Amino acid sequence: MEDLRQLDDPIFPLGCKSSNPPPIPEKAPFRPVAANDSLADMYLTYSAVLKSSHVVDEESILESISDTSSVPDAMGFTKVDMPAPVLENANGPQARGPRQALPKGLVATRFSNTPTPRPVPRPQSSASNRNSSTFVECDLIDFETDVSATPKRIPEQDGAKPPHRVEKDAGLGQELRLRREIAELRQKLASSNVRAEIAEETADRMRERIEEIKTTKVSNVTETERDVNSARQAARELEVENSSLKEQLGDAQSHIFSLQPYRQELTPEEVGREYDDLVDGITDWVAKLMAPLLDDHGRGVDDLLMNARKRPTEAGRLKRMIRMHPDLCHGVEFPETDEDIIIAIIMRFLDENIFQKILYGALPTEVQTLTLIETSMQNHVEPKRDLFAIRTWSAEAYNAILSAHQFKKIRAASVEHLTRELASIFSILCARGKEESFHRQFEKHCIKPAMMLYEKMQVSTHHFYFDMNPYIMWGPEDELLSTPDFVDNLHDLDCRNILQNRKAFNVTKMDPPPTKRELYEHLLNVCTLAPALMMRQVGRKDVIREPQVVRRQQMLVAYGPVEKRDSFQKDGDQTLLSHLCSAKSERERAEAGGWTPFRWAG
Repeated sequence: MEDLRQLDDPIFPLGCKSSNPPPIPEKAPFRPVAANDSLADMYLTYSAVLKSSHVVDEESILESISDTSSVPDAMGFTKVDMPAPVLENANGPQARGPRQALPKGLVATRFSNTPTPRPVPRPQSSASNRNSSTFVECDLIDFETDVSATPKRIPEQDGAKPPHRVEKDAGLGQELRLRREIAELRQKLASSNVRAEIAEETADRMRERIEEIKTTKVSNVTETERDVNSARQAARELEVENSSLKEQLGDAQSHIFSLQPYRQELTPEEVGREYDDLVDGITDWVAKLMAPLLDDHGRGVDDLLMNARKRPTEAGRLKRMIRMHPDLCHGVEFPETDEDIIIAIIMRFLDENIFQKILYGALPTEVQTLTLIETSMQNHVEPKRDLFAIRTWSAEAYNAILSAHQFKKIRAASVEHLTRELASIFSILCARGKEESFHRQFEKHCIKPAMMLYEKMQVSTHHFYFDMNPYIMWGPEDELLSTPDFVDNLHDLDCRNILQNRKAFNVTKMDPPPTKRELYEHLLNVCTLAPALMMRQVGRKDVIREPQVVRRQQMLVAYGPVEKRDSFQKDGDQTLLSHLCSAKSERERAEAGGWTPFRWAG
């Protein structure tokens, strides 16, 4: 049994250097107690400390091994006496008795699946071996029976080991290798336990940190939710308060407007600027329209006369418009006045059809009703309303009509009608296939800007209107006569002298100023281009102020000696419109008694 304990000690095979091998007991059958049937389930166990409270003194074992004075037995093996440890189990001390050797192959069978062994570490001191995790504890098997038969010893033969020695050496080598593997596995297990403990400690710290963060976040979220709820409640209260204040503001505005009269005052400067923009826009567009015909005067005359022969109806419209105004008939006789005549025709059309008609003549019944109300307020209402109150009421009424949704269709229809009517006057100047673009240009540059200016003037408290006096009229024998008040009203006219390249003619700036006789002899009225813009300001208690000139009437004049005027007309090219007016159509020649060219039918 002592030999078996030497095998169980991992230090003994490494420290023993004796040449004599230990005695090998003879194999003998053993009779285990029937009560110990649990041996079949026995396996090597590991624990951090020994099951027995009595630890084997490794230093005494090493001393007994290294003692050379020990007496060898009859087989030549040195006998080592090892103290028998006291083993205890959970039920109390185990039975004492002789220990039997492990059955053959028992350890090899239990550790057959172990990994490749590593070198066994060098032996340490007894204290370190006791406390180290690599200390080997092996539970011995106690069969609680005595061995009756003494193991037989087989004498050694000459130079050859007996078979049982060879078997025993192989078992010892395998046993040592397994013990080294067990020690290495225990060392790994110990390090794994240390790492597991460190991981558990880290996990505990992280768990505590997570709980702390959760607690902090929950408190923050709770405070945020509380703030959000309070903000929502405050927003609802503000919305209710805002709606209430809006209602109160609307009531206050309605009350103020009911007490305060309607006033839409436009300054003369504002209306004057818009009128200048209208005239300048028309002037620029007419210059582009007439450029193809005026760049080459001879070719332009031929093209215009050819179109007049092909389209006599369209040419007749333009000629009738010119002949309706005596100053235009006089103006076509002066060179370089084609563009001026066309501008004058457009401005007179706008004045007659837009500025001089209430609501473009589209709502005659409504206009008549408003006029009746104004007359009744002025003459039949007690107390009578003054002109300021009447003008304020009428301006507010027209503003309501112009702002109505239903009036948008009426305005659009008026724009389309006036555009086609104005474009038809100048259709002789339009090439075939471009009628739609020609109409859109009249709408963009003439009709719409004039209507916008008119609507502003109509809703204004002050009264804006246009006034035009051509100062030329037809005589009893169809001759052109100049009215005598032309010279007297020169200070209210914006005159341009065609003899000096349309330089402004202002009597007050001439040094010395011409006398009235000189003006009668040297000043000639050519034609009127654009009407004057006037404003009449209506005050309270029927106070009507004198009309104020916002923009003067634009006119063309020829100021200079008679010889200079005659040479200007003689040396200059005859205008295109003059050729058109002087050319007679076939119907006109027939009416005058001339021959009508014969045309074959078919």
